[in-house]
Amino acid sequence: MDGHVSKNNESTFPSLEELDVYLNLHNSNFIWLIVATILSCGWIIYLTYYNSRNIGLILTLIINRLYKDGYIHIGSFSFSVLSGKVMFRDVYYINQDMSIRIQDGFFIFRWWKMYDPKQKQHDPKAETRLSLTVNGFEFHVYNRTDLYAQLQETFGLEPTLLTPKKDDPKGEEDRNESIESVNIKTESPDPASSWRSLIPVIKVNISTGRLAFGNHHLPQTLCVNFEDAFLTYATKPPSSHLDQFMHIVKGSLENVRVMLVPSPRYLGMQNDEPPRLMGEGFVVMQSNDVDIYYYQDEPGLVPVEQEGGEEAETSSEDDKLQDLPPCWGLDIVCGKGTDFNYGPWADRQRDCLWKFFLPADFQAMNVTEVAQPGKLRQIQAFELRMNIIADATIDLLFTKNRETNAIHVNVGAGSYLEVNIPMTVGENGYSSTIKGQLLHVDTTSSMQYRTLLEAEMLAFHVIATYPRIWNMPQSWQCEIEVYKATYHFIYAQKNFFTDLIHDWASDSAPDLYSFVPYSWKFKVLFHQFEMIWAANQHNWIDCSTKQQENVYLAACGETLNIDFTLPFNEFVPTTCHTRFSLRAEDTDMRLSLPECHPSRCPLLTLAKDYQNIRLPPDMFMSGDQGAPLPKNGWVDCWNVPNFLLIIDYTWHPIYPQKADEQLKQSFSEMEESMLSALRPPEHASMPQNAPPRYTTTSASASHGRFPSDPSELPPDRLHVEMEMSPDSQIILYGPLLRALIAIKVWKHHQKLQDLQDFSVTDIVLKSLLNFFF
Repeated sequence: MDGHVSKNNESTFPSLEELDVYLNLHNSNFIWLIVATILSCGWIIYLTYYNSRNIGLILTLIINRLYKDGYIHIGSFSFSVLSGKVMFRDVYYINQDMSIRIQDGFFIFRWWKMYDPKQKQHDPKAETRLSLTVNGFEFHVYNRTDLYAQLQETFGLEPTLLTPKKDDPKGEEDRNESIESVNIKTESPDPASSWRSLIPVIKVNISTGRLAFGNHHLPQTLCVNFEDAFLTYATKPPSSHLDQFMHIVKGSLENVRVMLVPSPRYLGMQNDEPPRLMGEGFVVMQSNDVDIYYYQDEPGLVPVEQEGGEEAETSSEDDKLQDLPPCWGLDIVCGKGTDFNYGPWADRQRDCLWKFFLPADFQAMNVTEVAQPGKLRQIQAFELRMNIIADATIDLLFTKNRETNAIHVNVGAGSYLEVNIPMTVGENGYSSTIKGQLLHVDTTSSMQYRTLLEAEMLAFHVIATYPRIWNMPQSWQCEIEVYKATYHFIYAQKNFFTDLIHDWASDSAPDLYSFVPYSWKFKVLFHQFEMIWAANQHNWIDCSTKQQENVYLAACGETLNIDFTLPFNEFVPTTCHTRFSLRAEDTDMRLSLPECHPSRCPLLTLAKDYQNIRLPPDMFMSGDQGAPLPKNGWVDCWNVPNFLLIIDYTWHPIYPQKADEQLKQSFSEMEESMLSALRPPEHASMPQNAPPRYTTTSASASHGRFPSDPSELPPDRLHVEMEMSPDSQIILYGPLLRALIAIKVWKHHQKLQDLQDFSVTDIVLKSLLNFFF
């Protein structure tokens, strides 16, 4: 090689000619070396960056060629046989109703683990053979195509929605006949023939997940966000021996948030602003730790009834007890950092979502047929349970003049909520129930006088009965039991709760086409209650947190039972009637004066002397020093062993006018209605003893122009019956009479309020507040 090298070339690297000569001398070829090197590098680069993407593209084309009911996209796909691992990226599925998106993930099938066909069937503690890990999971529901297509068919409209192809009815009949021909006494199939015997447990880990319900036709979208989720799917023996098995999904979620987020590209106007924004939107519920347990029985077949008394006696009592319907439910356990926020604005958004995703078909519901022997058993109800194992807060938010007001409730650990939603319809419809209890309740308001309610436990039970016909009367029953409660009253709470009702009630005019008659029956029971009124002169309240200088009147007793019904059974009735019943036992009225009050010392002295007079002489002979002073400055003024108060209240509601009727008024008519209040009434010159003349009735006033003078309105009727036991005792102190007068300051010059902005429900509740306060 040295003879072919130029002596003038001082480079340390050989030239191409020198390298080619060297390879020829050693029976090699440089060109093939370069080609092999380039191909090797290209293959490595292709395998590293492009192979998984091309496989994903090929899989996308093949799947979409075979599947026509949606679009499936796979960004990249790779697998490893040795480790049993399959990786994917940018996977999403889109159809007319929903979309599922996954940023990246992988699943591992542990094929090297031994398979034992004799292992216990439906064992939730079995070994995990399949696990799935997902990052960036999103599930979005934005339409109900099948449901709206069914509504078009029901209302006789021209079909405009494309729905997936339905199965052949003949095939469905064949399948039904095959199911009916199955006998319940046949032996179960071999456990080894089911895929659940190979994969008894599946573990799923999700990092940063989101569930969304909404679209651009809705002002708000309901979103459920969580950071990490660790779920496990398994099966276990069913709750009844007649069913096959039970599906269970249990796991834990971290940093869960349920929010109402403004919908992007919303087609309407965002006029209704939320009372509070936290991050992306209004937070309905949030918790640091949430544990879930979902269970659902796989229904079995209805058995054939046994014939003969001997076979019936052979069935054990345990089997009879296990003949329960298939179970279906969800248990939720909320840990630390649990907050709930709700209110009129959130309820309006819930109503919009409900009407879109669950629209009414205005058809009579069919009675659910009882499953016959040989057919699948029916699930009777869905049960939802929510337990709170740590301290939580509940905020009820509403607005007035763009100012946020709130009712803040602190609840203790052990509070729970249970909801039962029936899945079958009877002859009289169906009934949904909601019950629960709140422990260690501490309620405050956003008013300057923040204290509102304190209770050891508050239990509630709501039963909503729906008939089969949509516009038939509905019945709602609410029972509330409060234990060791202390409620603080001030007169300003009337306006506070009126604003809450006004924000919650609808401002639309009554509509006969959407009217549904219903009635609310309330039953409130207090055990060991205290109701405290602030009774300062001129209704001035000291709102300082410490050493409040207020005069208090308190009603204390063992039990207080309040029953009343709010009827909404008629459309635009002329009069509304409500009956209240209050029954109390072992009730005492007490008075407390602040230390700065000039009558405090004389009052305590009079109370002590009066108690000494009432004491029998035997107590003084026993060496006692006399009656003690009233505890904490409270003086007993009235004792009633049994107290009954019945109130019949009949009033004439004034309904809101329709928008088009208000627009039809000319400017002169509007000016006349505004100035008529300043002019003397037409019947001012009538004789003094002449009876009052009512120019309009309630029905005509609801459709016409409202009178400006309240005396022209027909009067309401209030009938009060009070019954007390004969051994009732009252002690009249001077400060007690002044406190009773100061509880409410009546205004001598009141104006007729404009009721045109209130709905029927708002009018009823507002009238009740005006009555009680």
